[in-house]
Amino acid sequence: MAVAKTGGRQQEFSTKLTRIRSYLKKNKLGGLVLSSQALFAWATAGGDNHVALGHDLGVAHLLVTSNSVTVLANNIEIGRMHAEEFGGITTKIEYATCPWYSPSLIEQEMKRRFAGTPWASDSGFADTARVGDDFMRLTHALTDNEIERYRTLGKDCSLAMEEALKDVRPGTTEHQVAGLICARLWDHAVRPHVILVASDERVHSFRHPIPKDKKISKHLMAVLCGKRGGLIINLTRMVHFGRALPEELRRKHTAACAVDLAFNAATLPGVKMKDVFATGLAEYAAQGYPDEWKMHHQGGPTGYQGRSFLGTLGEERPVLDKQAFAWNPSITGTKSEDTMLVQGREFEFLSAPTRNWPTLTVKRNGKTYRRADIMLV
Repeated sequence: MAVAKTGGRQQEFSTKLTRIRSYLKKNKLGGLVLSSQALFAWATAGGDNHVALGHDLGVAHLLVTSNSVTVLANNIEIGRMHAEEFGGITTKIEYATCPWYSPSLIEQEMKRRFAGTPWASDSGFADTARVGDDFMRLTHALTDNEIERYRTLGKDCSLAMEEALKDVRPGTTEHQVAGLICARLWDHAVRPHVILVASDERVHSFRHPIPKDKKISKHLMAVLCGKRGGLIINLTRMVHFGRALPEELRRKHTAACAVDLAFNAATLPGVKMKDVFATGLAEYAAQGYPDEWKMHHQGGPTGYQGRSFLGTLGEERPVLDKQAFAWNPSITGTKSEDTMLVQGREFEFLSAPTRNWPTLTVKRNGKTYRRADIMLV
């Protein structure tokens, strides 16, 4: 697990506890139970409570009060939690357990600790009230240690995608492409969260194409959401087999990259999401594709969720400093997407293509940016 510096994880964990305890005080709560994989990872500075890849809930619960932190899990899980998931954290943590064959004891233990006071949770366990968007907003502004973890994850995801796609040839199936991507992700200790693959006519027909047992002929789109330490990187790459791109595809991809930059450059602290969205839509129109945005969502804030919520023309929430976004404009046949981080009046692409991937340059507001081009093979 990457940390910014020695002690960085402890500092991040302390910041999360401060945010949680302020939330408890504001809402007059005795404590909070976090059981989802996403919020357990957020609160513990990258701790991992998953076993099943496809479940939202994990196998361990984090209980936080104004003066205590407890990890609660059955006897199968608690040893690993103690030994492997809290390295670098010096805050006192209690580890509580019960036999795996008496699962009701987990709920009983929670209720014992409630002691007649109101608690909240992200799961509704033990009849607790679920936290809402007001709590999720605590996760949107990243700490310095999270940013360093995210930068490393972005580089690893970009590299894993490139390593996988360099081995793709006509006749490779979409399922095989997905397998190559997943293999390279695990090589970099990244867990696949979403893998989408489409080739040829499927790229034109479907915006959320799960891979099929279809052989690739000329054109390929691969979409990756990779997770590590709870954080998720989102990116898309395109491949075309032939000596040159068809003129229409070249025009569309250049336009998609211009729209991408319009969204990203407009994403500044304090700007309402609806205004960022309107800027992106205006660029769609300027590029000659005014209605393509209606075919697929355009993305929005990310971090511990693929998208925390989607950008729309009615979204009033403002951009936060140190918030991550993944805008993903698409024009039939192509798409441009990377995860980026807002810091002050600047932003950086966390999953930018490496120097081995072809790029095109896009100018916006007097600055020049590198965006992922379509790889010709």
